[in-house]
Amino acid sequence: MRAALSRPRGRRPLLALASAATVLAAVAGCGVDTGGSGGGSGDGGSGSKGEQITVTAFAGPWGELFKKSFVAPFEKDTGIKVNLVYGADSAWLTKLRAAGGKDAPFDVVALTPGSLHQAVGGGLLQPLKTGDLSHWKQLDPVLTQQSTVEGSSYGVPLTTGSNGLLYRTDKIKQAPRDWTDIFDKKYCGHVALPPLTYNAGLEFFSALVSQDGGKLSDPADVDKAFEKLARLKDCVSAYPADAGSVSTVLQNGDAWIVPFWDGRAFAMAKEGQPIGFSYPASGAVGALTSYYVPKGSAHTEAAYKFLDYLSAAQYQKPFAEGTFYGAGNDTIDYSPDFKTKVKYGEAVYKTFTWVDYKTATPKLNEWQQRWNQIFK
Repeated sequence: MRAALSRPRGRRPLLALASAATVLAAVAGCGVDTGGSGGGSGDGGSGSKGEQITVTAFAGPWGELFKKSFVAPFEKDTGIKVNLVYGADSAWLTKLRAAGGKDAPFDVVALTPGSLHQAVGGGLLQPLKTGDLSHWKQLDPVLTQQSTVEGSSYGVPLTTGSNGLLYRTDKIKQAPRDWTDIFDKKYCGHVALPPLTYNAGLEFFSALVSQDGGKLSDPADVDKAFEKLARLKDCVSAYPADAGSVSTVLQNGDAWIVPFWDGRAFAMAKEGQPIGFSYPASGAVGALTSYYVPKGSAHTEAAYKFLDYLSAAQYQKPFAEGTFYGAGNDTIDYSPDFKTKVKYGEAVYKTFTWVDYKTATPKLNEWQQRWNQIFK
C-alpha cells in the first residue's frame, strides 16, 4: 500500500504513470483497500468428493466480510471448499491473460467494469447462462447492463458504490451540493485529488465531462473537463492513489474534501471520524463490483452454484449493510440505518454517470499525462 501523496502548495506532486491496463487496479469498485496475497477460506468442508473452487476477493475487512457472508454458508450447505485468493483485479487480470483462456487460475473472479472490457476483449471470460442462475431476475437491470458486452451478459453484480464528495464535517459546516463545489475558493489548499489512473479519479473526471451533457468519446468535451481541472491547479494538497491514502490525508488534515465513495465515507463515520458524504445533485458516478466465470474454469458447475449464493438476497444483505454499498439484488429490505444513509436501487442507478471504459481505457495514458501537466 502506497503512502498518501501530500504536499505543501507550490511543490511538484508525484506523477501518476500507471498504464491503462492498471487503471482499474485500485478497486475501486468500491473503495476497498486491497493488497496482500492469497489464502484459504478457513475451516470449510472438503465436500463429499473433495470438490474445490477458487474465488477471488479484495483483501482487508471487505474480504473478511465476503468470507463470512458468502463463503461460510456456501461451504456448509454444499460441502464444496472455497479457496479464496486475496488481491486486486489488476493482478487477477494479469493471471487470466497468462492462462489465455485455458486452465484458468480462478473459477469465479471479481472485476470492475474497466477490467471487464479488457477481459472480454482478450477472450478470457465465459458469457453467463443467465437461465442457470436462480436469482438472475432479482438482480438490478441497470447493474447487469454494465456487465453486458455486445449483447452478452457476463457478470453478476455484487455491490455498487456512488462516487460523490467525501468531506470533513469539522472543517466544512455546509455540506457541498454538487461537483462544482469542490472548486470553491474556501477549500483551496485542502482538496485531495486522485489521479486518473485510480478509479476514483477517473470517475470524478467522468463527472466533470458529463455534468454539462458531455461525453468521454467527444474530444471537445474532454478538453472542457481539463479546463475545469486546471482551476484546481494551486488548490490541491494531496494526490491519494488508493483507499488507504484517501483515509490518511483526511485523518491527518492534509485535505478536507475529496471525490470518493459513499460506502467508505459511511464506514469512516461509523468509526467515529468527522466524515460526511454528499450525493451530487447532478448525479453521482457508479462504481460497480461484479463476479465472473473465467474461460477455462474446470469447475463451471460449482462456480454457478457459488454465483447463486453470491446473488441471493439473504447473503447479499449482510454484506451490503457491512460495506454500506447497495447490493445487486433489488429485493433486499435493508435496515433502517442503511436506508437513511445510502441511496440505492434502480431509480438511483439510472441517474448515475457510468464511466465509458471502452473510450477511456485506450486514452488513459494520454489523459494522465495531461493531468500531470496541470498539476506539475
